[in-house]
Amino acid sequence: MSVPDSEWIDASLAAWRFTAQEITGAAVGSFDAVFFDDDCVLTSANAFTANASAEVIWTTAPHTGGVTLPDGQVMPAGVASFASAEGARAFFVMSTPSVWRAGGVTNDALGLETMMTGVLLHEGAHVAQLGAYGAGIAAIVAASPLPDDEVGDDMVQILFGENSEFAASVARETELLMQVTETRDQAEARRLALEARELMRARRARWFSGENAYLAEAEDTWLTLEGSGQWVAYQWMVHPSGGGAESDVAMANFARRGRWWSQKEGIALAFAVDRLAGFDWKRHAFGDGAMTLTQMLDAALANEE
Repeated sequence: MSVPDSEWIDASLAAWRFTAQEITGAAVGSFDAVFFDDDCVLTSANAFTANASAEVIWTTAPHTGGVTLPDGQVMPAGVASFASAEGARAFFVMSTPSVWRAGGVTNDALGLETMMTGVLLHEGAHVAQLGAYGAGIAAIVAASPLPDDEVGDDMVQILFGENSEFAASVARETELLMQVTETRDQAEARRLALEARELMRARRARWFSGENAYLAEAEDTWLTLEGSGQWVAYQWMVHPSGGGAESDVAMANFARRGRWWSQKEGIALAFAVDRLAGFDWKRHAFGDGAMTLTQMLDAALANEE
């Protein structure tokens, strides 16, 4: 593997250790990490749990265009980053910057490597969360009439993305939640959060009924996972000891970039909870999974009554 790719892996794992210690408090059990470039695969069982780069134990193997995953499946060796927890085996997979660059992925404002470290932190957070939120995800899969491979973080948008009223409400909820962090007035922040929650409740009451009733819990779960994943990546990007990016640059080019509701409303919800909670919300989001972000916001608002 090239020196730049190897250095990016080490730096990104160091960023993971930093966020776990300084930002989230996330702890993970043992799981396989798989990194690959255009002809080499690196696998480690302790990459995310080692205390330093020197302690990571790597297994290396060549590939000829197909990467064998820990569950035995073979995937094309292209641009990729994801966490999986099929059955009892959890693992993380990501291709290196050289593969992303060859695939045409860029981020001129942040730099490709910095953006990719944010992606790694996002997906790594999911591995830490799967134990806590996994049972809820399994219940969503069981409740959904959709095929299992269509149940995921973007399922609400896939189902309702063409519904202009639904989409308009999601956009307004997201904007209100973002405004919670932009005002210094606590009473105004509370008012904005309450308005967003009322819109969310009205939207769900109208469209999440009958066979779609399970979508309320599904949406809460995906907003929590995607929102907290985006949040921790953003926090590392703007931290002086992390990515060192300007907040407006990281916001525009990572936190609010893209088209998926689960990430955009999710991070807005995480920002609002972080502003209003008054309790250690991260021990739930990255630890015990006792509450979703929406439930945490409700608890924060109830505390201020």
